[in-house]
Amino acid sequence: MSLNFRPQDYTQWHSPLETVRDFFNGILTTLDWNKSNGNDIIMDIGCGPGGTTKDIILPFFSEVQKIIALDVTPGMINIAKKKNAHPRIEYIVADISEWNTVECWEEKIAKIVSIHCFQWVKYQEKAFQNAYRLLKPSGEAAFFFAMEASFFDVIERLQNDPKWSQYLKDRDNRIPDSHYRKCGASYFQKLLEGFGFEILYCKEEEKIDACSSDETIKNFCSSLCVLEPYIPEEHKEDFKNDIVQELVKINGRTDNGLPCHKGKMLEVIVKKK
Repeated sequence: MSLNFRPQDYTQWHSPLETVRDFFNGILTTLDWNKSNGNDIIMDIGCGPGGTTKDIILPFFSEVQKIIALDVTPGMINIAKKKNAHPRIEYIVADISEWNTVECWEEKIAKIVSIHCFQWVKYQEKAFQNAYRLLKPSGEAAFFFAMEASFFDVIERLQNDPKWSQYLKDRDNRIPDSHYRKCGASYFQKLLEGFGFEILYCKEEEKIDACSSDETIKNFCSSLCVLEPYIPEEHKEDFKNDIVQELVKINGRTDNGLPCHKGKMLEVIVKKK
């Protein structure tokens, strides 16, 4: 199922977060994850408009044969093909939780990377199981996603606010169960081991990403809000402003007065037995 993200706005206001760069420059580099041979195929699950794929993942795996970059939203893939095309990247519309959309790569993938995707996957267990099936024997996967996020708290507050509930009541807000249930790293470690993965690294940590301005975080967060399309056009700007106000109420600001986002992130690297 395609998400109600606004690809044009997301692309305009999004740039790879420092926490993402730290993930690649930190633990993945320490584990020599970038040492792949020229015949390997890498898969990027949840590539969005392709900026992270081209600017971070491709340089990291400089010698691989190909990167297959998947996203469930056709608009994201269209933008990726136009703005972040590369001869060694193949952008494809596919849903990792739907096996029939990815089965052609069964046991063909050397490494899977998924950045800020699994918090949006409704059926996470199916998605992890399909990732396992896609990997070659001894293939590895690295997942980086939010188990909890202040953004989700904001969306829940606004959905229940009488000011907005007339438009948003009973709409699917795509907040993952892990946020509601406060699932920690141990939950996901047990889940992944149940599919046959060996855990190479697993860490949960609160991460803070500062935005350059209120305007930037307003437009970026609203582009990710799957509820925003249900707001009447004449009220959208007010709704966007309320997103920022609630986010600041929850997170405060940095010492420099910048708005920020906080999330309990999971970094987990696994190997197919």
